[in-house]
Amino acid sequence: MKANITQFDEELVEKSRRFLDAADANPASLELLEKYGFVAAERERGRALVRDAARSFEWERTGNAWNFLSPTAERRIAEAQSWYRDRRRRHLRSCVAQAEREAGWTGDRPATRWPLRRKLAVAGVAAVRAAARALSPTVWRAHRAQLARDLARASGPRPADAPPPKDTVLVELSGWYERWHLLAQRLFRGRADLLAPFGLVPGKAPPRLRGREARLKYGERAGTSLPLVRDDGSPAQSSRDSASPELDGEADLTDAVGG
Repeated sequence: MKANITQFDEELVEKSRRFLDAADANPASLELLEKYGFVAAERERGRALVRDAARSFEWERTGNAWNFLSPTAERRIAEAQSWYRDRRRRHLRSCVAQAEREAGWTGDRPATRWPLRRKLAVAGVAAVRAAARALSPTVWRAHRAQLARDLARASGPRPADAPPPKDTVLVELSGWYERWHLLAQRLFRGRADLLAPFGLVPGKAPPRLRGREARLKYGERAGTSLPLVRDDGSPAQSSRDSASPELDGEADLTDAVGG
């Protein structure tokens, strides 16, 4: 199976690794994060996810990735067959999309301004090419060969050292990083010197924590836990420090609309 590792996948792993390294290298910042739940167990979970993601990338690139989720061989075989059908559908859709571009229906060549004869001629040629690509024997044989490999692998046991499937571990890592980097952004807001080691930059306040339980657990006013400073080092008053009534009212409104 061809590896499909995007730039965003690589960046997520790198940002998560940098966040963990920054926590280890900055005890003062880590001490504050620990008050909101970024304890040793959470850090170890993050390191495990980063390791699993890196290993899943390696297995994807070598074509040895074990991407089955089902525990039994029968259900894994059904998964492999579903992958084959999805692979064929994706190939057909890509052929149709390319035909639309060639016919001028999309892209930089709008066909709406063409004479009818040209529209029919270009569309006809594009349709013939799309059909040839969609029915390509070479592509069909490659898809069938991949199906045979998947079926053979599904019938055997899971390798003992196989990492979790790439997509599975990336979803979990994304949730882990989103949770803790938003908290750090809130805690250290206005402190570029504290944000920089974590790969974060000062800017717009992160989204409000939704739900009263989340705010109580992770600190809705965590942005005021540290004194804000200006570039010249002088203290700066947070606009949220004196906004408790408004915040409480806003919190109630957030809960009312689905927070």
